[in-house]
Amino acid sequence: MFRVLLVALVLSFNLQASTLPYFNAAAENQAVEFAPDVISTKDHFEINTVFNQAGDNVIFARCHDDFSMCTMMQSDYKNGQWQAPTALSISGDYLDADPFYSSDYSQLYFVSKRPIPNTTDEAKEVNIWRSTKKNGQWLTAEYLADINSEAMDLYPSLTDSGDLYFPSFRNNERAMYVAKPSATGFTEPKALPSHIYGESGSIGDSAVSRDGNTIIFSLRGRADSVGNGDLYISTKTNGQWSVAKSLGNKVNTAEHEFTPIISPDGQYLFFTRIENGRGNLYQIKLASLLNAQ
Repeated sequence: MFRVLLVALVLSFNLQASTLPYFNAAAENQAVEFAPDVISTKDHFEINTVFNQAGDNVIFARCHDDFSMCTMMQSDYKNGQWQAPTALSISGDYLDADPFYSSDYSQLYFVSKRPIPNTTDEAKEVNIWRSTKKNGQWLTAEYLADINSEAMDLYPSLTDSGDLYFPSFRNNERAMYVAKPSATGFTEPKALPSHIYGESGSIGDSAVSRDGNTIIFSLRGRADSVGNGDLYISTKTNGQWSVAKSLGNKVNTAEHEFTPIISPDGQYLFFTRIENGRGNLYQIKLASLLNAQ
């Protein structure tokens, strides 16, 4: 059943030809670095990999090794190769990371330590913000007051229906929350059932699929964990979420894997792996993980 559900996830997307800029034949059956030495480098700590709908622009975050600062970067695919990245216009003054597009790609959700409204100091914890693109330019980001808490709120991801999923450390626990769109913003976030993480599972950056029926979790602490953080998958059937299951050794290693994102065409899983103290960006064909389920 689990295999059938994962097959449905892959087939539910409008799969495109192998001409997409992020197509990589080497990632057919193994995880490989994305755009090595250009986007994923040995000299920096990179996380996140989110593409525009056409796949010819990527936004990611480049961080200090201690995560004291992250800047959202962007790169265009031109003349058959990814170009040297530049800082996103709305980023660079404070820690900014975890970008994710709205379903129509007109808005960018992300986390930031920039001062919240009516304050001047950097926020103590990251909060979720949103910027809208108008005439090709990202507008001043807005603070999502109906989503954020005094604790750390992380890694926003959205379904095509506008449901906002995000991990949060509120209420002295780690949990995945979901808030539905409303006339004025979002409804009150509700925690997903705790069984989804598995016994002793501690959640990190995790993302929902666009159809809202699959979540890829970054978890640590489970008996089947092989590293400091591993990637797991849970699916929703008849309104019920399954216990997250490991994506297997094609993805998970003794290192730390986190920040999962599914490419716009549904073909690839992108994620970060920490190696030698720094994050590198990887991709693998999602269908190749079927054999592990």
